[in-house]
Amino acid sequence: MDTIQRIGEGLPNTVLQKVYIHEKVLGQTKNQGEAQKHELQLQIFTRLRDIVPRLWQEYSVLIFVMATGIVVRQIASLIEGKDRDPAVLVLDEAGKFVIPLLSGHLGGANAWAHQISAQLGALPVITTATDVRGMVAPDEYARRYGWKVEPIDHLPAVNRLLLEQNRLNVWASYPLKSEHHTWVSDPHYHFLSEKEKDQANVIIDAFPHSSLKVDCLYLVPPILSVGVGCRRGVSSEVILERIRTSVEQLGASLKAISGIYSVDLKSDEVGLIEAAKYLRVPFQTYRADELQAVNLQEQLSRSNFVREKIGVDGVCEAASLLGAKRGRLVLPKTKGQGVTVAISIENFLS
Repeated sequence: MDTIQRIGEGLPNTVLQKVYIHEKVLGQTKNQGEAQKHELQLQIFTRLRDIVPRLWQEYSVLIFVMATGIVVRQIASLIEGKDRDPAVLVLDEAGKFVIPLLSGHLGGANAWAHQISAQLGALPVITTATDVRGMVAPDEYARRYGWKVEPIDHLPAVNRLLLEQNRLNVWASYPLKSEHHTWVSDPHYHFLSEKEKDQANVIIDAFPHSSLKVDCLYLVPPILSVGVGCRRGVSSEVILERIRTSVEQLGASLKAISGIYSVDLKSDEVGLIEAAKYLRVPFQTYRADELQAVNLQEQLSRSNFVREKIGVDGVCEAASLLGAKRGRLVLPKTKGQGVTVAISIENFLS
């Protein structure tokens, strides 16, 4: 209980914390007192296997205070891939060791291990080869900047190349910002000019080509804002298919989507919520008057049907522009199967 409390005390206020504890552990008089003393909001469980599958889907970071073997057996059947699994960390009860067990880079488990270890005065047990060699892997930079890796199965070969050659060649399809200075100045990375881009092992672009050598990958920034309008009750599968078709029409990656945006009347639309959850992006809605202001200012396409139903000339184009913080509309409204989709791109890349 003491280790759990010490972890919680050091986490930022922005982190949503939920503590799950076995009924037998809480049943001990000492632990009951500690919980009351620190006003912990505890969730009691009887069997770990009853809660882990649900937590796996709901949270991006899971911290277990128990034996590593127990955790391995609980999560083995749930593992999907580097770009989909939550960060998993394991601590001993005394809080002496912090083990980032899964998703060390993309999920941020290694970074969490260092932070928690600093809080507890514990030893982070880091085993990823690049970290052990004092290097920052490209997928770790991707995590820091909120980018995605594509294709994910090229990552082992690229990281192996970094270990063997001590350097990777990088080409960016747009100028990097000051926030990327740490990476640009990293001696293990050489940033190429336009003429040299064929030599790249890492390409920063939201519009990947299908043909790619095995020792090369894309880091995809989330720059596409997808505006969606839909008929009530449309399934997430139909919405995802319409989004997929629209993104492919642009030649972009689904991983370049920053969020799904719509009108506030659709805030409870199950299909939209589930589609965003599948894509692992935010779902945000705007008031009708906010959308209409953009429709008028940008002279966007109009629909009499939409106007009669919700009082605005259109939803998807205006929502996509608001999602992109008034970026540029790159795919005007497309419609089919009761769904309309429009896509905008952020200003700094347009």
